[in-house]
Amino acid sequence: MNQSSATASGWLLPETSLNEATEHYRKNETLMALCNGYLSLRGSFEEETIQLGHAGTYMNGFYEFHPLHYGEKFPGYPDNSQVMINLPDPKSVILTINGQTFSLDQGKVLHFERQLDIQTATLTRSVIWEAPNGNQVQIDSVRFVSATQKHLAGMQYQVKALNFSGAITLESLIALNRTNISRADDPRIGVTFDDAIWRIHNVYHAEQVLQVSGKTSKSQLEFRCTVSSVFSGAPHTIEFTQTDNKASLIAKATLQQGETLTLHKYMCYDRMDMDNPVSFALAMQQQGFNTLLAEHQAWWANAWAQMDIQIEGAQPLQQAIRFNMFHLTQSVGKDGQTNISAKGMTGEGYEGHYFWDTEIYMIPFFLYTQPEIAKQLLMFRYNTLEKARSRARELGHNKGVLYPWRTINGDECSAYYPAGTAQYHINADIAYAIQLYYNVTQDREFMENYGLEMLLELSNLWMVMGVFDPEKDNAFCIQEVTGPDEYTCLVNNNFYTNSMVKHQIGFAVKCLDQNFKLNANTQALVAQFDKKLAEQIVDSIYLPYSERLQIHMQDDAFLSRPVWDLANTPRNKFPLLMHYHPLTLYRHQVCKQADVVLAELLLSDQFSLEQKRRDFDYYAKITTHDSSLSTCIYGILACELGDMEQSYNYYIKTARTDLNDFHHNAKDGIHAANMAGSWMGVVYGFAGMRLNHGVLSFAPQLPKEWTAFSFPIHIQNKKLTVRIQADQTTYTLEQGQDLVINHRGKPVTLTLNQSVQLA
Repeated sequence: MNQSSATASGWLLPETSLNEATEHYRKNETLMALCNGYLSLRGSFEEETIQLGHAGTYMNGFYEFHPLHYGEKFPGYPDNSQVMINLPDPKSVILTINGQTFSLDQGKVLHFERQLDIQTATLTRSVIWEAPNGNQVQIDSVRFVSATQKHLAGMQYQVKALNFSGAITLESLIALNRTNISRADDPRIGVTFDDAIWRIHNVYHAEQVLQVSGKTSKSQLEFRCTVSSVFSGAPHTIEFTQTDNKASLIAKATLQQGETLTLHKYMCYDRMDMDNPVSFALAMQQQGFNTLLAEHQAWWANAWAQMDIQIEGAQPLQQAIRFNMFHLTQSVGKDGQTNISAKGMTGEGYEGHYFWDTEIYMIPFFLYTQPEIAKQLLMFRYNTLEKARSRARELGHNKGVLYPWRTINGDECSAYYPAGTAQYHINADIAYAIQLYYNVTQDREFMENYGLEMLLELSNLWMVMGVFDPEKDNAFCIQEVTGPDEYTCLVNNNFYTNSMVKHQIGFAVKCLDQNFKLNANTQALVAQFDKKLAEQIVDSIYLPYSERLQIHMQDDAFLSRPVWDLANTPRNKFPLLMHYHPLTLYRHQVCKQADVVLAELLLSDQFSLEQKRRDFDYYAKITTHDSSLSTCIYGILACELGDMEQSYNYYIKTARTDLNDFHHNAKDGIHAANMAGSWMGVVYGFAGMRLNHGVLSFAPQLPKEWTAFSFPIHIQNKKLTVRIQADQTTYTLEQGQDLVINHRGKPVTLTLNQSVQLA
């Protein structure tokens, strides 16, 4: 595919001028980050231009402790946060031409072009630069973070003498002066460490290889960065040098006009989990840059075959949906030991923490496109189950588990409990994801060995936490929790939480009759599980409802609060959390994000269309969408309610949140859950897909701005492709035997490799 067609099809994210690059440099560092779920390189220039932005190198799940300080500390408050840390930078180079150091803010830039190729997950750059002395060079680079070798990143850096012959020095280094962003006024960004985050305790070099080994100061996690640097082209000499800020291999050459010096860097990161990273780096060198790049690109070609959404007639949204799926796929942990943070692996916003975003927003995307990844995300929760048990005891619950609101290693990181720890719905969210995974995959082995154990323990928590309230006719009530809406905290009977708990415990009861072959742990839990109590809770759980307004109340007291005057709130006062005391927000009817409306999407078959419309109309008026998790949900419900214009406006805000920087903080990392929401907006929204009782149903609607759109869905080891046009929808079963779906309420049986076209 040539560049113009790749751009038109949304595969490229280009920078075509240096002014564009420098104006948005930190944002584009985020957007052009490359990662593989284990290792990440932010999209900074190879040269040391740290004054422009924040060069970041991260490993998923690799953190330092940061002590949490309280004016008054009470039992159950976490002592430390975990913070994803910025590690030594292996991609750095320093280039000098006849004594002039290459820098984009000196000399003249005669040509500049950089682009992220979303299809192949590569970042390329081409620069023609004139030094102050008039010497001109062309610099071309390409880098990737391997999708097939999780420890590896590769880079090619070429320098060509254009109008001169002279001395060239090309320094390949591991930069040791990288640090984390310090705490700013925005509580969502950065922390201030009192001590060095990590220290280097060993530097090794031999011929083409550099290696630095270090350890974090408090968490005592160890890491190694191993780089093999191969210079080729013009004759050259190599020397090693080391300072406090770098370890380097320096190639010195004399280039004739038109001659090229090329550097290949094979960059390996590990957390002491490799036997011999030096041998690994040399083995990668032997395979060669082009071979490794081709393997990486082949992996991505297969990934796109499993997940690509094609939109005809709206190039900006075609680019956006592919960009969003790209970042989700490259950022997610794929090993059962790591997860996917709210910012992916692209920046230090939210300190690299994992949230409920994973289960409610991101697992559906992975489940229907790459189900094995969804399984590994659930395995992360299983592998931190013991910590969730301990956390429940810390909070005074003698049974069950309580998963942390925000975490990296499984311990709670939330220092502000009203909007953090109190969001007990994280338990119900994980249970929802377990049920969704099972319904989509029919993976009985997972349920037998892991899923049911988690589900029963998640349910046990609610059974000892809630109460049968005599003031509410002995309805089962859940008190002092915070729902998804963080502008309304510490309430009784949050509608979202109670609805999801009812759904969760109902599923747990059904699982007891599935004749699963259980392990010993789960057998013990089943024997102790109070099924009668569980059934009583499902039958009597309290769901607050206003007969006066005929809407579901977000919580018991929500409608008794005054409505916030959003119309007369100055635009520079948004997001509200940055300008108003939390108590001011908590005393008003104002929502940061979807809450009741989210419950009605996730549990769609439990609510009538008329009820959804009344609730939507009420809550849309008082929701700020200050959270990036919000517009996608409102857009999907607007589509279901038939308001395509409003739905499409929500979708644009969702799909292009980071590309357009709608929240003005893309410099600190992508909005991963919102990206998954853009996938949901197409599949759940415009295609109207729902999974009810194990059967996929569709109610397609084509935005008037689009000619057509299509996407794949994986369910129960089958692959279905759906193509929606103005006058018809085409369903094709590409893998697996017969599949029964519903199209606008009517059952349709699909057979392998036969397309069915329906009005």
